[in-house]
Amino acid sequence: MKRIRSILILALVFILAGAVLTLENMKIISGVSKLWPVFPLIIGSGFCILFFDRKARDLVLLYLGSLLCQVSIFFFVLNYASWSMLSKLWPVFLGIAGLSFMAIYLNSRIRIFSILGISLALLAALFYLVFGVSHNLWPLSFVAFGGSLLVVNHYYLRK
Repeated sequence: MKRIRSILILALVFILAGAVLTLENMKIISGVSKLWPVFPLIIGSGFCILFFDRKARDLVLLYLGSLLCQVSIFFFVLNYASWSMLSKLWPVFLGIAGLSFMAIYLNSRIRIFSILGISLALLAALFYLVFGVSHNLWPLSFVAFGGSLLVVNHYYLRK
């Protein structure tokens, strides 16, 4: 019975979204298409709710939920600012992945997730600085990634 209720809710959401977008295409309402990032936000929130609702917590649910929520917020910013900013802000995606790994670490205390999270966040910062300052410095990103692999090897794989 629970599955049928979930399908009905999902069907109603799609019907409502389709109707609203059709009204926008017919110029009856406007500005709705900028709200599309709400869909990955809803899905990501659902994954997070599933993670915290279960006794056996699946870390994949938390990772996907956290990742989708952060990406949708970033897409909202780009919708209302400018998508041309993505040419300089693409390292944000690495930072989002790093923050999602940190969310897993905070809920599991498995050390490799903190190392991955910090490494990706630092790599995102380095990429942003390198591509924001000078395109000639991009090989430094390989140096930073190699260094992060050494850190992972030293702290995790030596156990």
